Amino acid sequence: MTSSDASTTQQPGAHQLRRSNSRKILHAAWDQGPVTASELIEATGLTRATVLNQAKELVAAGWLREAADTRSAGEYSKGRPALRYELDDSSGLIAGLDAGQHRITLAVADLAGAELLREEVYTDPVAGTEQRIAAVTELLQRTLDSLAAPRFAALVIAVPAPVDSAGRSPEHPEGFWQRMNPNWITALEPYAQLLAVDNDANLAAVAEMRAGTGGSFAALMVGERLGAGIVVDGALLRGGQGFAGEMRALSYISGVGNALGLGYLAREEAWAALDNGRASTLHREGLDARQVFRAAAAGDSLAGEILESLGERLARIAAVTAGFLGLERIILCGAMAEYLDPVLCIAHRELAKDPELAAVQLEASRLGADVALKGALANALDLVRRAAPFAK
Repeated sequence: MTSSDASTTQQPGAHQLRRSNSRKILHAAWDQGPVTASELIEATGLTRATVLNQAKELVAAGWLREAADTRSAGEYSKGRPALRYELDDSSGLIAGLDAGQHRITLAVADLAGAELLREEVYTDPVAGTEQRIAAVTELLQRTLDSLAAPRFAALVIAVPAPVDSAGRSPEHPEGFWQRMNPNWITALEPYAQLLAVDNDANLAAVAEMRAGTGGSFAALMVGERLGAGIVVDGALLRGGQGFAGEMRALSYISGVGNALGLGYLAREEAWAALDNGRASTLHREGLDARQVFRAAAAGDSLAGEILESLGERLARIAAVTAGFLGLERIILCGAMAEYLDPVLCIAHRELAKDPELAAVQLEASRLGADVALKGALANALDLVRRAAPFAK
């Protein structure tokens, strides 16, 4: 008997030990793909009897399935073929929900993390909490019905608000945080076995770390409002009530003055100039930030001035954020990221004027507009892995 199987007065009871052994076997199959009992023994340090018994129970519970044996898989030609086990990734579903101000997006994946479908609904940005809850619960129920699933194994919700360890947001003077997080942790409990709520920038930082970003950095959401997921020495910072990364202090920074996002400012500054009669190729009707960037690239002087303003502003934000926390880089995230190269060039030019700030690395995320959603799915999978095996 190996040390993992042995029972001593310090070890947990039989039920807890069986659960611990089941978790070791399940995680080994989760990480390695189809594995034989011998490979599971090597990976877990458990005895053959324990591995065979627990693997059989995991198959019966729907966590593992019997894969093609080694002969059928072309890996064995003589003697008795070895049975192989693999994660039954179709036996449960995880979900990430990006509950943004204007749009709510749901992504569903299997237990291997492969995305299966995506749905989205648009919402009134000033809608009350009851309307937002109704929109989300209808979306979740419709999706579960279409998949013939009673509920998700895990659901993680991304919100543009600080979130504490209990999944709740503090009060906001104008009620914005309450609208964005109308107690999702309670409202959505019927739809998932495991449930968590987190700040969207924090989840963007999670996605960046999963993509290989290490060290100390900020994942800065730059669309409508600024918010950062702060990672120091590989650890995500949260702070009291989830306030780490909130950018309200920018109101005290000269040349910044608020935490409004680059997308918001590009649109609003263009509107204001056009309303004042400024000549431009831009048109107020249907104007958005992307059109400002396209117009600047085509030589529109107003659009160029707006990007210049955004770049100078970004440089100040980067200097304060990176300098105070000793960050190595700031990654601009969200739907705006793919358009920001001109603004990044201006910001780098401004930072280069100060030798102490020239080392600050500013870059646009490569993870696209759904970076927070990717982080939510990653955390949902982690929730299941940490809790498994549980009764489905």
